[in-house]
Amino acid sequence: MLGLLILLTYGILFAAPYPGFYMDPTSGKVIIIFTDQGNSASRLEVDDVINHVGPIPFAAFHKDKSIVLFKNIQPGQVVDLAIQRDGKSITIPWVYAGFNMPEFLDRFFNVWMLSYVFWFFGTATLLFMRPRDLRWALFGAADYLTGLFIIIGSLSGWHIWASSLFMRAIVWLMLPVYIHFHWIFPAHLRRAPSWGWLVLYLAGFSLALLELFSLAPKPLFYLGLLLTLGGSVVILIVRAIRITAQRRDILLLVLLSSLALFPLLGISLIAAEGQMPQSGPLALLFLPILPGAYFYTAYRSRLGGMELRANRAISIYAFLSILGGVLFFIASYSVNWDIQIERGPLLFGFLLTTLIAAFLSILFYPRFESFVEQRILGIKLPYRKLPETYSTRIITSKTLSDLLQALEAEVFPSLFVRQYAFVGMTGTSAKVLLSKEVDQSQALEKAVDDIPASFRTDNLVPPFSEAHPLGWARIILPLKVGDELLGLWLLGRRDPDDYYSQAEVPILQSLANQTAIALSNLLQTERLKSMYQANVDRYEEERHRLALDLHDSILNEMAALMMILDPAAQTPEFQKAYDSLSQHLREIVTELRPPMLNFGLKLGLDELADNLMERNKDTIQINAIVQGDDNTRYSQSVEHHVYRMVQEACENAIRHGQAGRIHISGELASEHLSLAIEDDGNGFEASSSMRLDHLLTQKHFGLAGMVERALLIGADVKIDSAPGKGTRITIFWKPSL
Repeated sequence: MLGLLILLTYGILFAAPYPGFYMDPTSGKVIIIFTDQGNSASRLEVDDVINHVGPIPFAAFHKDKSIVLFKNIQPGQVVDLAIQRDGKSITIPWVYAGFNMPEFLDRFFNVWMLSYVFWFFGTATLLFMRPRDLRWALFGAADYLTGLFIIIGSLSGWHIWASSLFMRAIVWLMLPVYIHFHWIFPAHLRRAPSWGWLVLYLAGFSLALLELFSLAPKPLFYLGLLLTLGGSVVILIVRAIRITAQRRDILLLVLLSSLALFPLLGISLIAAEGQMPQSGPLALLFLPILPGAYFYTAYRSRLGGMELRANRAISIYAFLSILGGVLFFIASYSVNWDIQIERGPLLFGFLLTTLIAAFLSILFYPRFESFVEQRILGIKLPYRKLPETYSTRIITSKTLSDLLQALEAEVFPSLFVRQYAFVGMTGTSAKVLLSKEVDQSQALEKAVDDIPASFRTDNLVPPFSEAHPLGWARIILPLKVGDELLGLWLLGRRDPDDYYSQAEVPILQSLANQTAIALSNLLQTERLKSMYQANVDRYEEERHRLALDLHDSILNEMAALMMILDPAAQTPEFQKAYDSLSQHLREIVTELRPPMLNFGLKLGLDELADNLMERNKDTIQINAIVQGDDNTRYSQSVEHHVYRMVQEACENAIRHGQAGRIHISGELASEHLSLAIEDDGNGFEASSSMRLDHLLTQKHFGLAGMVERALLIGADVKIDSAPGKGTRITIFWKPSL
């Protein structure tokens, strides 16, 4: 294949005629003039339309792909050119230029070079991709045929070596290969009968033979090109719609393929009408996006055993492909093509293109790389500043699940680690906290227990066999704080080559150390939280016991005492004092243990509003309008803490805010709980930071108690207030997964 490309390159650069000008092979219009003929009688001008080259009519040349213009003409020989200019027919004695540097450079810096890009990908496919199945063969064939199409298409304008006929034949060879490949890549769209593929290949080969013998009508070639490219895109779209598991990969492939193919499809539609635009061949400059897109999709889809994985070179490759196509368009119009190419315009175009390329690279590449890394490669954190960025992530991790989420969604993808296990250590026992592409967690935990002590202290490459449960691990990183081992990172497969360099080990160990510190803090926090929760539970239990004692003992004994007391001794003053004491005791019992809370939070909040209004002699209006079913229940701990939080908010509004109205609203649903407590009181200066330590420093002990209770049940509390504008406290809670 490489030898064939070199031969065709020789044909483009040396075997094709050098007349001294270039005309559109589809219309005969003069586009570029390379040599100056001197006198005005033989001067050719841009936009002239050539009707005859010597005795050969251009119409015959355009129709018969075997006719070669300027055949056997020697440099300096005069050739009569019959041209059409401004509606007049003119014959010009044109001196055949022969080889000249301006025309050579124009041919050299042209789209035929892209054929070597496809040759590279085709060869890489055949040599390195596995398994060597039908997809492997079709992928390589598609790359090779595309490369041949590009380079023979560049040669076909001169009709030498029957290149125009071969170009048309190659399109029909590409048709069954493209359709078949997209049908089975990355997996079979559906099983198609073998005879169907046989018919498709026979049709393609038959039409290719018709093109070789000039028996096919001209528009058929463009139809074949549209079927080849358009059919492939349609199959990809159908696959994206029908197979949800492949949708992300296929949509990416459709996007990149459309970017690569639509310019070529558009040019094909225009050329089918008989007029090839001057910039038409530039549509091929977007084609290098195509093989890169398929290589990346092959990696993501795990094409059998194809493990040729992508890395950041994808960003650079895609950027350069797009930038190269755009710059070629700019360069083609920055040089003045209306006159013969001279050094000045060529140098100007080169410098302008270079400056634009430098500017666009500086301005857009970082953003482009960031977009590709985040949206396509799944790299959430910047690799170059990963330790610094990760440290800010773990500081904001309130729970162990938050830390594990940061590792799974951001850190490991940014390190290109595709296989890992995060094992927590408690004494000598192990527990898998997080893993990916690792099976049998119990077997993994047992295998970790059996790891020698040396591997728990140093980051080493474990010498395990492939059969060992940890044979997949490439490196083990201990998570230690001081001498305490909190866990292990076991890292396996990694893009692009499963290799962990020695230069990266300190970075990985730094991340592991940060994780160990965060894990230690979170475990300590959990222990303190558990202790605090235990104290709160004991406190609530004591309140409950005291409420029962007051109700079942004191109040009952007072009632018994009233029954045995002589009615004559029950003066009005005594009766009033007795009723006041009973009422006060009942209020204390209710305060210690709200009886309606036993029937649900909604009824408990209704009772709270009524009791507070009754206690304050109706000097304050308290409304509780909470949406939800009376039967909606939560755990006893959640109901108690939410009730106490609402109670504290109301007490603060009454005692400190001097509120005249309090409104309790919200919704109690099975999947979440949301409440808002608003008052029209004095309000206070609510700091932007309402953390627990800040509240304690400012001596807002009631609010601090609310925040503590929220932390215990995993609820969110927001406090909005301003002097003279009242206070609004919102509580939101949902069950943890």
